[in-house]
Amino acid sequence: MSKAALAAGNGVTTTVAPTASTPTLAKTAYGASTRQGKINIVNLNLLEEQAKKVIPEAGYKFVSGAAGDEWTLRENRRAFDDYRIASKRLVGLQASDIDISTKLLDLTLPMPIMIAPMGVHGMVHEGTEILTAKGAGLAKTLYCSSGASHASLEEIATATTGPKWFQLYYNKDEQVTRSLLTRAKNAGYSAIVLTADALGPGQSDAFIAMGRPFRSDMVFGNHDPKRGGSGNFFAQKTNLTVDDIKFIKDFTGLPVIIKGILRADDADRFINAGADAIQVSNHGGRQIDGVPASITALPAIAKAVNRRVPIILDGGVRRGIDIVRAVAMGADAVAVGRPMLYGLAMGGAEGVQSTLDWLANDLKTAMLLAGAGKLGDLNPNFIDIVGENARFNVNRG
Repeated sequence: MSKAALAAGNGVTTTVAPTASTPTLAKTAYGASTRQGKINIVNLNLLEEQAKKVIPEAGYKFVSGAAGDEWTLRENRRAFDDYRIASKRLVGLQASDIDISTKLLDLTLPMPIMIAPMGVHGMVHEGTEILTAKGAGLAKTLYCSSGASHASLEEIATATTGPKWFQLYYNKDEQVTRSLLTRAKNAGYSAIVLTADALGPGQSDAFIAMGRPFRSDMVFGNHDPKRGGSGNFFAQKTNLTVDDIKFIKDFTGLPVIIKGILRADDADRFINAGADAIQVSNHGGRQIDGVPASITALPAIAKAVNRRVPIILDGGVRRGIDIVRAVAMGADAVAVGRPMLYGLAMGGAEGVQSTLDWLANDLKTAMLLAGAGKLGDLNPNFIDIVGENARFNVNRG
């Protein structure tokens, strides 16, 4: 097949270049995207506009929506404007000097950007999480596999050549939880992410109004008996405590990251209970509306953590300057969700890789213009706080 370029308009171009390793995907009655190929991205907002045109309506409403009136969803983006970058000048940097590599637990990553755990990728692309994970591997960065995936954790593990973590939805049936943890360790996942802020796939009012039209031809892969699974995904344990951190660590021998933290005292409590990393997150606004933006919660949490463990931030990251802000205020890495699904819709695995590469390059440009040669150079001195958030205590060093 000859190389073909498909103009997507509004700044996103998909270049389809099939190879022997590119799977052939057939359209289904549901009609998820089957696009595959590198994409040229101007910005992630334009990427979303184009992805909306190729994702089925139910899939787009599920991915893009959030809980309640979606105030927290909007606030995740708006709140970055409260933190302005105080650039340093005449620091002798050139583009080739910029180093965005980082260490996260036992991993050395080429960028401080990982793919956040998100479920049911088949709502977006027929290739499911298999292609999202493959895209992370192509970019050589970390993939966090959701417990709510359409593909099984084993299928996802074999799809990526990069590092991988498994996000656990703790089941009421302890045998189901033990089985998931055992399978994750056996499949090569190097850490477990315990989600403390969700009870399953978050659903917006718009998606609920459609009748919750999840795909009838796909199931939660990790619970599929045909793929070694068991139990009911929706039978989740809600009365989690810090004792569950110890259980996971003792049972697997793997590091445990607690995801969904918005309070400094929670972060301190979880570290004291054995958490190996903290993920500042409000689940993309998908679970409870009215909680603060992740970036707003970060400074107080970073102060409480005091570099004892790594901090990951997710929620609203769309540009390199957002990552500069997050790292300067104490994050070690960011996790990105929805834009990766939009990249998946537009180009499959290569679309995901293109999205990661665009963010990495935008970060390099932002660091050069901010006057920081490496991530370790960033600190609160690079941030000016404006508006209401000026009252928050950020140590300027």
